Amino acid sequence: MNRNLSLLLFGQLASQIGDKFHMLAVAFLVLQTTGSAAQMGLVLFCSIFPGMALGVVSGAFVDRFNRKALIIGADLARGLIVAVLCAAFYLEILSFPFLLAAQCAISVCTAFFDPAVPAIIPQIVPPEKLSQANSRTQLVSGISMIAGPALGGLAVAWNGYLFVFVVNACSYLFSAGMEAFITLPPHDRKGLSTAGVLGDIHGGCKYLFGKRSLVLILGMVGLIHFLVGSIEVIIPILAVQIDGAGPENMGRLQAAFGAGTICAGLVLGLKSIAGRESSFLFGGASVIGLLLIGVSLALHLGVLSAAPYLFLFAGVGCCVICAATGFRSLIQQKTETAMMGRVFGFASSVGNVSIPLAALVYGVLLERYALGLVAAVTGVVLTPICILGGFLFYRAPSNVNLYKTSQ
Repeated sequence: MNRNLSLLLFGQLASQIGDKFHMLAVAFLVLQTTGSAAQMGLVLFCSIFPGMALGVVSGAFVDRFNRKALIIGADLARGLIVAVLCAAFYLEILSFPFLLAAQCAISVCTAFFDPAVPAIIPQIVPPEKLSQANSRTQLVSGISMIAGPALGGLAVAWNGYLFVFVVNACSYLFSAGMEAFITLPPHDRKGLSTAGVLGDIHGGCKYLFGKRSLVLILGMVGLIHFLVGSIEVIIPILAVQIDGAGPENMGRLQAAFGAGTICAGLVLGLKSIAGRESSFLFGGASVIGLLLIGVSLALHLGVLSAAPYLFLFAGVGCCVICAATGFRSLIQQKTETAMMGRVFGFASSVGNVSIPLAALVYGVLLERYALGLVAAVTGVVLTPICILGGFLFYRAPSNVNLYKTSQ
């Protein structure tokens, strides 16, 4: 494997597992000390909102400044913030407002880190290997999705909150150490505005909306993240409707989803999809719709065994990775290096908005309608939308300036 990519991925694996440790510990700590689900929700909101708000701005920084320095700085800053959190907890002076501030600060750093990583990958990986590199980043996410909460729960139970916070701080520092050894060539900075970051943001908007293919890809980014958010709501509802204990079923369904992501990441990491990225993007999302129709059909037929649902959600996890690998690779192929950070910044904002929005929408829908009906309607609507999106993408010239035509 490419040495630079290996360093990036090992650092990512450590920090993402540390993240999962941290979020689980913070959620339980707030519930244990306050007993308030609302305050726990506020902490989780503060962990997401800055990323939603800053994606566009952070992308401009990624294009203007040294990307390697940005990711190292972001990891060092996150490690320092969590270290301060550790000290406050140890000294028994950790307050709820302090915790909120820490979560906001970590999220701000993450907002700069997230668009920088996919922008860096084309600088360290040859074009024909992009899809495999992207699938390996998704594999890392899948592993952390399964291992992080499981190990984090055990760590909290056996060693307490302080241990988990220390592990997370160390994971960020380890990630920064790995990134320090990456050899990153200077990226093209042509087209940067003389008006500074605000001018870069305006230029990024013009560039993005000037390419219909990128607009369609970002629309799919929002749709895929919306689906992931809906799955997070559907799984606990389904878990209590099938045979077995609800919490156990929920863990098994989440594990099946994670296993699907890992399997897809492994396969795509070994086999290139070069030239078929759009098929994996639109096809993967379309199959998710069919799988949700399968969930609805199973519920309608009165299937209560967990096995069919485990299979279906493993398939959903697999398709999510296929689609995500497709959209990352397509953005990297269709975006100039000098614009990569801004485009991925937009993508990060779209994704960060879509997941909580889906949780809200599906929470309301499932309060009023049966799960089977909601899953069926989602699948029936989703599949033709993805097919139409794929058709429009194949027909879209990449240089049509929608920004000008909208004036």
